[in-house]
Amino acid sequence: MEGVRTTAELLSAGLSAGRIRRLVRDGALCPLRPGVYATAATVSSLVRDARDERARQAGGQLLRVAATLAVTGSRSAGSHRSAALVYGLGLVGRPESVTEITRSPGGRGSYTGRLGVRVHIAALPADHVVSYRGVPLTSVPRTVVDLARVLPFAEGVAVADSALHAGLTSKSALAVVIADCPRWRGLQRARDVAAFSDARAESVLESLSRAIFHQAGLPPPD
Repeated sequence: MEGVRTTAELLSAGLSAGRIRRLVRDGALCPLRPGVYATAATVSSLVRDARDERARQAGGQLLRVAATLAVTGSRSAGSHRSAALVYGLGLVGRPESVTEITRSPGGRGSYTGRLGVRVHIAALPADHVVSYRGVPLTSVPRTVVDLARVLPFAEGVAVADSALHAGLTSKSALAVVIADCPRWRGLQRARDVAAFSDARAESVLESLSRAIFHQAGLPPPD
């Protein structure tokens, strides 16, 4: 992402360690995580000047993903809950403080628990990744399928419904991603979520109610 740099990149650009500290003290550089900084203008455009709380949350999450990818190596993308927060999908519960990324099995780099990073190792076909304001993220359909594989059924439905309702994906796009990953753990649950999802659902609570009725064998609410 333009405006996000590591300490090594700033040093190679000619800034001294003392100059970096002064820029941080003066507010021109904002620390995102150890060894990674964003310019004040970048933080303002994504967070401080955001139109509402949802946009601020999405912008802050995008910055955290960009900072995480800067130190976790190659062939990675923001994914799962982190990507869902950027897209504004219908997650249940409070956002976690952990940043989630997916790295291809052949990717290089490392991470530590102290960084607050959860790394998923999985293939990242080119059409499963998009550049969102310069930050690699799993696409909306891949993000929906990833979460449907790991979340409880009702929560996966809430994510899928919100993506469909917002016009960010389609059932056919979800089917394509599912077909690309035939042996992945949790894929049957993802198939069930995709089949049950409904673009008419207008809120997370509505989606949860539909899913709970379905699991209880009750007629669906209309």
